Amino acid sequence: MKNIMRIIVAFSLMGIMSCTYLDVVPNDTATLDHAFSNRSVMDKFLRTCYSHLPDPTDPFYYPAYFTSRDEFDWRSDSRAGNTPAAQISRGLQNTNNPLQDYWTGGQGGKSMYQAIRDCNIFLENAHIPRDIAEIERARWIAEVKFLKAYYHFFLMELYGPIVLVKENLPLSATPEETKVYREPVDECVNYIVQLLDEAVVDLPLALPDPSTEQGRISKTIALGIKAKVLAWGASPLFNGNPDYAGWIDKRGKQLISSTPDPKKWERAAVAIKEAIDAAHAAGNRLYEFNKFAGGAQTFAMNDSLVQLMTVRKAITESIDRNPGVIWATQEQFANGKGGSTFAPLGNMLASLFPVLYSTDQPSYINYMSASWHMGELFYSNNGVPINEDKTYDYSNRYSLKRATSADHHQSYIATGEVTVLLHFFREPRFYANLGIDRGFFELSTTTTNGGVSFAPFIKSRPDEVGPAAGHGAYTPKKIIPFESSASQGDVNKRYTAYPYNFPLLRLSDLYLLYSEALNETKGQPDAEVYKWIDEVRARAGLNGVVQSWRQASFNPDAPSNKNEMRKIIQRERLIELSFEGQRFWDIRRWKTAGQYWNLRPMSWTPSRETEQFYVPFVYSQVVRQVTFRDYLYPIRDYDLRINPNLVQTYGW
Repeated sequence: MKNIMRIIVAFSLMGIMSCTYLDVVPNDTATLDHAFSNRSVMDKFLRTCYSHLPDPTDPFYYPAYFTSRDEFDWRSDSRAGNTPAAQISRGLQNTNNPLQDYWTGGQGGKSMYQAIRDCNIFLENAHIPRDIAEIERARWIAEVKFLKAYYHFFLMELYGPIVLVKENLPLSATPEETKVYREPVDECVNYIVQLLDEAVVDLPLALPDPSTEQGRISKTIALGIKAKVLAWGASPLFNGNPDYAGWIDKRGKQLISSTPDPKKWERAAVAIKEAIDAAHAAGNRLYEFNKFAGGAQTFAMNDSLVQLMTVRKAITESIDRNPGVIWATQEQFANGKGGSTFAPLGNMLASLFPVLYSTDQPSYINYMSASWHMGELFYSNNGVPINEDKTYDYSNRYSLKRATSADHHQSYIATGEVTVLLHFFREPRFYANLGIDRGFFELSTTTTNGGVSFAPFIKSRPDEVGPAAGHGAYTPKKIIPFESSASQGDVNKRYTAYPYNFPLLRLSDLYLLYSEALNETKGQPDAEVYKWIDEVRARAGLNGVVQSWRQASFNPDAPSNKNEMRKIIQRERLIELSFEGQRFWDIRRWKTAGQYWNLRPMSWTPSRETEQFYVPFVYSQVVRQVTFRDYLYPIRDYDLRINPNLVQTYGW
């Protein structure tokens, strides 16, 4: 183990051949003793363990965005369509050279097993430095245990049964010892939870100095991830899934149970409540725009706009003013994130931000639109689905309506403009999440009266300047910060992004997860189930589920039925956490991809005539045919050849 330059930890038979050592090791001394000779070098190694965290601000390589087209849509842009994520959305995933390969690394993915290897090296040698306080050493060890658990969890989310690397194999390991197995999902869950339980003991409840430690792990974060791990283990994908009844390895072990176990939800509920209690103790609470610095007292906004900003800035508010975020990534959304070639989420100049001011500015190719289908997801202003609202003219939702000053939507849609009825009488989250044709795009620089009103509005019809002009796409407004600035006609300075740390875990996520777990553990929903989802709805300006369904729905008793309440909670998560990289994971663990990933790519008709523009239009006949195998990623065929004990992901 001393000759670190030649370490090839015996993961090669898992398909992990890369073993480039950390850049922090001095060129003249390649030994583990030197790598951990003092606190300073050990700190660099700690940072390296963090550096493997997948980057959720890069949509073409992170799995949660363009691997399906039901939330974000890359539309018809060939550059985006050739990226690994978009190829998956076209049904081109394969076993010869898997796309977004987070197992071995490649095709847009980086090996999580390399990350786990580095974590193990740290844990095996963290005792060596002598110039570090023991309390700090314990904290660093706890952080790396969390990271090791998280990397295993990320793999489990993608692949289901995985190889558990509890310690690095020595160079003296025999060939048989290196022929590892994928372990049953239940064992994976238990091991990940064990690591997290060990980590929380020595982690601070909250970061002692958030200004300098942003991105580091706290006890609250660790408990939140533990809650999500157990929710995954209890969800239909892994808890009694008959699709995988035949997935048995060469030892005779069934890798995913085909028998549901309700106690898994009970265990998850306990963990979720523990995470919520810890978050509250750490000072976390749901974000509210008008109660914090930079809030409504700074701007002369009416109640409708304050409500909109409460939803939108719950994501983009600076982390020191946002108690609703438990864990945010160290990466920021900003101009040029990931380079301008493919314009990832942070490079909003050419991909997300509508050119609002000058009609002589070029209309950029907008291949990062919100899916057309997202326009129908959000509730009516009565807080129920639009097809269930007895007061909503659902059958005529594609008819036209002119916005008047009498409409309570005058803060969202330009008065006097004609748009589709679908854009009226919707909940605040609809307007906070989506940039719509004829709707305002609120930025701090697009008001001249302190926020009383904003101008101009988005124009998305052919020959107009706006997001995906001619395609009628929606813009994911939610992830574009209010503080970003537009040029007001200066073609050389069209847009300046406002950087922010993207949230990985919000308190509202845990609230909704707790409602979900409680609903699964009870014979029928009760006040405790409603309490947590209603807290989230209240922040969105809606009444509770019982009141909303009783007053407005064709099915007023739906919240009292366990199965119907499950659908309500699931839809609430899809709405509340939209565009935050959560939908992909939820749809998979619920086994509901058939409802969403098979949807045809849609837009409004590319017509200059208003009446013809607002006609749903299938702009591509390429439709992904989803089967049960698409819920989990495959591993390389090569990995199976070099290690006969591995079995391929079932269905591949």
